[in-house]
Amino acid sequence: MKLSSRVQRYIAIALAMLAGVFLYFFLIHWWLVAPLQRINEEEHALQASYQRFSALVAQREELQARLDLQRQHPLSSRGLLTAREPEVAMSQLMQLMSERLSLEPATGISCSVLNRVPQIGVSEGPLVSVAVSVDLECGIESLTGTLHRLESKPPYLLIDTLSIQRLVSQDTTQSSSGRLSVKLQVRGYLSISPAVGHE
Repeated sequence: MKLSSRVQRYIAIALAMLAGVFLYFFLIHWWLVAPLQRINEEEHALQASYQRFSALVAQREELQARLDLQRQHPLSSRGLLTAREPEVAMSQLMQLMSERLSLEPATGISCSVLNRVPQIGVSEGPLVSVAVSVDLECGIESLTGTLHRLESKPPYLLIDTLSIQRLVSQDTTQSSSGRLSVKLQVRGYLSISPAVGHE
């Protein structure tokens, strides 16, 4: 069937448009436009990186000043034990343990100390640590309060180890409901000034 000249014109236009799209995507876009788009994306990424680095460089002086201050005063006396000798610091640590035990909680069973064993002081750079192992009997409320006070008040104490077990009473006539057997090791730090050599 012979097509009319009008239909042939439409087909020719459609084929020309199809050829134009083909030429654009497979010749112009992939060889010219796509590389330019990649370059543009890389440029934006470099600009973002430059802005981040510029912000860091702008903070350099402030950070350097804070670092120099920290080097001059590396230790916060507020967070350390006030004693200057490990033996005295151990006594202070024992006293702090007694003060921070939750003996009279708002609800539940209070804490009671069953045993305390001091540990030998250990030198850790400019600091010396002293520790004490403590066996407690506590209710859950009093234990929670005790652990919070141990680590949240200056001088700060660190809990090295913690073991909690439900206490089972040997006497069946005495209820041990809510009682916990607690073993923990608490550590504190003190700063000892280096000895001055005598001439």
